[in-house]
Amino acid sequence: MTQFIITEDFPTSEIEFDLSFLSEDNCNQYLFDMKWPDGFRCVKCNHQNCWISAKHIYICTCCEHHHSLTAGTIMDSTKKPLT
Repeated sequence: MTQFIITEDFPTSEIEFDLSFLSEDNCNQYLFDMKWPDGFRCVKCNHQNCWISAKHIYICTCCEHHHSLTAGTIMDSTKKPLT
């Protein structure tokens, strides 16, 4: 399993945190940027292109491997919204 380590751009106050994560889109973008800082890369085949399912699962266009933004985080397997 890949380690998920926050290295930068993390809010420094509760107000900044609340403003940064107001919407699901903001939360998803933050997790995407932390997981793939240089853009999407499939862990199975190293392909760079993906499509996003209705349930916000990233699916590699080459091998169709599924990638979740919340995998390996405290939000892994939750049905709750990220906000």
